[in-house]
Amino acid sequence: MGPISLNWYRERELLMPPLTRWSEFLKKEISIEEIKQEYRGGRIDIAGTESVFGEELALPIMHIEDWNRFSHWLDSYKTKTVKTLDEILESYYNDGNNEIRWWKDKKQ
Repeated sequence: MGPISLNWYRERELLMPPLTRWSEFLKKEISIEEIKQEYRGGRIDIAGTESVFGEELALPIMHIEDWNRFSHWLDSYKTKTVKTLDEILESYYNDGNNEIRWWKDKKQ
């Protein structure tokens, strides 16, 4: 999937202090919010199953760099059976990839 709502970043205080800029298009000042560290999350779409629509596997939120590397690796990942996320990650790490930096809420 990909981008996360700005509200998710606001709730976790992951935005820089807003900048105010004049918008020629809107003819007024606007506030611009910039993300300190980007994250991504979503799902893995699994094709080639008995289901017409394929299957989905939930994917927790992680650093954007790890998301990009993992997504690229998944593009060529193929199995004969549907795997769990733990099994997929085991293959990913066995291929020499770095640990994924998952988001952890402070409440956890």
